Amino acid sequence: MKTSIRSRTTGKTVVNGIYETRKVLLKIGTESVAKYYKQRPGVKRRYRVEKLALQRMRGIAGIPRLIRSVDTSRLLEMSRLPGTSATALSEGNLRDLAALVEKMLAAGVARHSLPLRDILVDTHGNVGLVDFERSTLRPRLWRPDWSIAKAVTRYHLYRLFAEQQPQLLNPQQWRLVNIGRKLRSPVSLFHAWTKSLRKPA
Repeated sequence: MKTSIRSRTTGKTVVNGIYETRKVLLKIGTESVAKYYKQRPGVKRRYRVEKLALQRMRGIAGIPRLIRSVDTSRLLEMSRLPGTSATALSEGNLRDLAALVEKMLAAGVARHSLPLRDILVDTHGNVGLVDFERSTLRPRLWRPDWSIAKAVTRYHLYRLFAEQQPQLLNPQQWRLVNIGRKLRSPVSLFHAWTKSLRKPA
């Protein structure tokens, strides 16, 4: 008999502890989550990025702990964080998330986005963050793209502030949000255009 529950890790429906997309297969246990990367374009990079990101952030509260990795099968087993995917964020949640993001950046990991589904909040209001396959890792030598990656991460953080608790933003943070909003539309069009060029005729 199949049992369906709402995933505390993904916020989506899980059947018998399994959640599957075209790119990954998640096996969600009581204490850990096993993430298998399927054979898709870019799979090696996404697997490597998440593995290295979790290694860099080891010991940061609110980040899954990498238990083991198996490169041959592209498996990452990590600790399961308590909580459920956020649907709304309080002032306290956002302040904690901001502190967590700064620790993440200090560890050399910048995220390309911060969707609510990747933000977990437990019954005590503690905030966690999952899913790091779409990240930029700080290189050994300084490069300008790392500064851009940090700005993108902070834009997505402040965008959440603007949507959830706008009174918390200062003028400088609002400026970054507004700049990001102006840039998002052309960037989205560019990505859509380049994606269409890759499609077979």
